[in-house]
Amino acid sequence: MDLIKKFKLLIALINTGFLGNLLVIYFLSKGFSYAQIGLETSVGVLGAFLFEVPTGVVGDKISRKLSVLIGFTIHALGTVVLLFLRNFPMLLLYVLISSLGAAFVSGSFEAWLFDDLKHIGREKEYRKVMRDAKSITIPLLATALVTGAFLAQFYGFTLPLVLSLIVELSAVVLIISIPEYEFKKTEKAYLGHALSSLGELFQPRLFWLILLSIVVSMQANQFRKFFEPYLGEVLARSLRTTLMGTLGLLGVVEVTVRTVPRLIGVRLRDPWSRRAYSLAPLLLPILTVLSVVYTNPLWIVILGITLTILTAAFGFNLNVEFQHRIPSEKRATLLSLDKMLAGLVMAVFYAVYGFAVDKLGLPEARLTFAVVLLVLGAGFKAGEVMGFLGEHLRLSHLEEGS
Repeated sequence: MDLIKKFKLLIALINTGFLGNLLVIYFLSKGFSYAQIGLETSVGVLGAFLFEVPTGVVGDKISRKLSVLIGFTIHALGTVVLLFLRNFPMLLLYVLISSLGAAFVSGSFEAWLFDDLKHIGREKEYRKVMRDAKSITIPLLATALVTGAFLAQFYGFTLPLVLSLIVELSAVVLIISIPEYEFKKTEKAYLGHALSSLGELFQPRLFWLILLSIVVSMQANQFRKFFEPYLGEVLARSLRTTLMGTLGLLGVVEVTVRTVPRLIGVRLRDPWSRRAYSLAPLLLPILTVLSVVYTNPLWIVILGITLTILTAAFGFNLNVEFQHRIPSEKRATLLSLDKMLAGLVMAVFYAVYGFAVDKLGLPEARLTFAVVLLVLGAGFKAGEVMGFLGEHLRLSHLEEGS
């Protein structure tokens, strides 16, 4: 198997799990409240905030492959903790372990792939490789999620968790088999390298992209957070069953809403992809509002499909644009710093949102937060239209390739 095929398979394994966001229902079944789950998510992204820069520097100064290998080994350990989940401290332990593992992978994986492509003279194919990898990932993930959901409904959550662990260990074996070619290691000291990268991150050409990505992430995650129990309760009322009795259907919905539409999003033709990137900050919170105004299950699923297409196109374009704007010797650290800053914001967001759901109720919290995020998205769109942000937010890699 050649280098690119191995990376495509690794991307598929990285993104394949048997429960996905149905883990929220697993947590609820263990007796955790929405506030505790929101706090767990907050601790997870806060952990990512603390771990991102040290792990990113490991990727830039020692080995990106080693960083990814360590990350996946740690992540598999987190799944083991999840299998034996008993109380809230164990839940926090799981999320901290998972955050540490993800921090080793994030930044370093993209940098490893990009620089390996650069070594063989095919870095301009990065966009195509990522797009093709998504085409493999999405059908595989769809199959795994539906299988895991029905297994959880009829046999409990243990079996799909064990299958997820097997996939993670398979990824570890594949990582070992992929070579890492020479990349330009920074000669700066740890602190100097991190501070230099941080200064670059606040340059307008990167800063406004990062800020936009954080706002859109909040919009998308606000729709998705607690989406499964929200829709599950709607389905349970319609079908006169319990939340646990809807797990199989929710697995199908998970695939329909989150998985298959991603393939559409990443494979949109460039003009449509550009429009999705531009309109996402406005449309995403509107979709959340509409999901509360009219609570028909089919309507909510259609809104979720639309949101996934928009976020997939937005995230794909932003990721490629960001890769083209950053220097190789700082690539892993800059990507980690980006996720670190986003993690700090999202940690606060998830904690506040979780307590708001417990206090206001899930529908009311969804509506309130969506309106606030719509105002933020409108501010970015106004800045783009007026010209202040137009230059910083444009997709220059598409213009160069046209």
